[in-house]
Amino acid sequence: MLVPGDVSALIAIMAEHFSAREYTRPDMEIRTLAAQERLKFADLLDDWRLAEGWTAGDRFRYQVEYDPTWADENVLVAVEGGRLLGGVSILPRQIRILGHPIPAGGISNLFTTPALRCRGIATDLLERAAEALRRRGLELAVAFPGAPTATVEFFDKRGFVGWRGQQSILRLDPEASLRGAATDPGNITFEPVASENERALQSIKAIHAAYAASRSGGVVRDDALWRACFHLTPAPFEEFWLARRGGLAVAYARASILDDVLTATEIGRFEDGADSLARLIAHLLEPRAEDPLLRGAIASRITSRELRSFLVLPTFDDIGLTVALEHRGIRSHPMDDARASLRCINLAALAARLDVDVLRGEDGQGFLRRILPPDGMVYWPADRF
Repeated sequence: MLVPGDVSALIAIMAEHFSAREYTRPDMEIRTLAAQERLKFADLLDDWRLAEGWTAGDRFRYQVEYDPTWADENVLVAVEGGRLLGGVSILPRQIRILGHPIPAGGISNLFTTPALRCRGIATDLLERAAEALRRRGLELAVAFPGAPTATVEFFDKRGFVGWRGQQSILRLDPEASLRGAATDPGNITFEPVASENERALQSIKAIHAAYAASRSGGVVRDDALWRACFHLTPAPFEEFWLARRGGLAVAYARASILDDVLTATEIGRFEDGADSLARLIAHLLEPRAEDPLLRGAIASRITSRELRSFLVLPTFDDIGLTVALEHRGIRSHPMDDARASLRCINLAALAARLDVDVLRGEDGQGFLRRILPPDGMVYWPADRF
């Protein structure tokens, strides 16, 4: 016998179930992408605008060409009568959590045709992706929310836990910069990094491994992913710099224009490289006579001086760098950062890998909230899918 509270709960569950599925057509099929459909899906994704002059379709095309984990079987599409209604990509990754590399699936390109939204298609695609992750032994699903359909709210309602921190807006005090320059020893040099520069890349790998070892949230890159990272950028153009002190590599930084704003997409340093990294960030804030990031339509709307008047640095935990930035007259202003969303796919396997007990009655969401404090997570835009 149901009591009134039970009836209310049952009605709520049924309403949520049917609101997500009542418009899904019975003749719609969800299946893996066929090779001849790649261009069609890329064209569909072109309706999702990302950074300046860059679409989700462009990103998908780059994934097809450069991502070593990409495969047709990792893309699920919703199809009706031969027409693509939407789709989602799975990108297998290892995510560092509490010092352990966790087998995870990046959720990318979750998109449905705008005219067909609110019919449960994206929900069905996401659930099928979760089933595929579970079958393949992946323990986490990782998503970086963006435009509809893949918003923070969408993932929150479907078993994901959102990590929200505070990113920093960095501005350079010109007078403080000049005072700092007068006392600099002058043995710091900045070297642009290109994919063919194997010597610089080896140094950056070492810095990345040292800097990321104690931080949760970053992607563990093998050699194939390192080679691909120069192409799988979150925006069409990127600056990638290595700082050397006395000829030895000590820090690096990557930057792109995201949402018309100069953004540090990844940073790293050795233990003694805080000041070198601060100087490299100051270098990113210096206007260029011919700015390599100002290409296309945005070049007619903004100058290099305006673009580099501030820099957005994603949430990070580096007290040494914070002090070094202040010492160099780089002021920091906090701003909310939605960051990433995680969903536990296999709670038992994840807990065993981390050697953390699951509390009685605890579900995947509760487990993740307990073991992963928001201020201890780092998600670089360079890692985003």
